[in-house]
Amino acid sequence: MAYLVRFRWRKPHEIAHYVHKVNGVEGALCSATATPADGDKNQGGRWELLENLPPKVRLCHLCQKRKQKLENPLPERVERELEKLARWDARAADLQRQKMLDHYRHRQKRRS
Repeated sequence: MAYLVRFRWRKPHEIAHYVHKVNGVEGALCSATATPADGDKNQGGRWELLENLPPKVRLCHLCQKRKQKLENPLPERVERELEKLARWDARAADLQRQKMLDHYRHRQKRRS
């Protein structure tokens, strides 16, 4: 996983971002337009792409939520319903989970 970190005077900013690609440009996951991107400069410093987070640097809350949503698009209410179903029939719960994952991933693709 790559991270986008802003450096000013060779010191990293305390908040970093996950990276995603939009129209061939890699930028912050919390931005729909993929800005800032690797190599961008502004008054706050220069943005660089890193494979590992520097010490004492945390991830942007919006990036964390979006990454979690990309990994598991199921809402909490659906997860709760699947847990209830799994108590009665684990196989049916697995089949329903796959159907719901397909449904919500399809919805995500339509929105983007």
